Amino acid sequence: MLKCNERSPKEMGVITKSKDLMEHTFKKTANTKYFPKKYRFSLAAKIENLAIDIYENLVRANECNLKDARERIRRLECQQNAIVSCKLLNSMIDLASKIKSTELTIKEVEYWSGLVIEVKRMAAAWRNNDKQQNIA
Repeated sequence: MLKCNERSPKEMGVITKSKDLMEHTFKKTANTKYFPKKYRFSLAAKIENLAIDIYENLVRANECNLKDARERIRRLECQQNAIVSCKLLNSMIDLASKIKSTELTIKEVEYWSGLVIEVKRMAAAWRNNDKQQNIA
């Protein structure tokens, strides 16, 4: 049985990183120090949903059958959706850092944004590699 944060031999690095991002996001948004109750069902929920969307889109992209032309196109779309969700998530983290009642430090925001940027970079590299291999 795999331990927490351990990946299966077949799991892609970008999917593992997106899981780490999701876990970190949920730890931050669950803490009322960072997200007081008045932001729990608005900003925090949006941030959580974007982290989930990133993970879901990457898993969906990885599960596409590359022998099927429609599935190849779907894979690129899922990869692109994950990249866009990364951009949106970073915008929401930035917004949260500017709200005075959220006590996110610059160091915490930089770390969190760094996780998002790493996933975005890996997803973009994957998408670009697929495009170069003419899977679409």
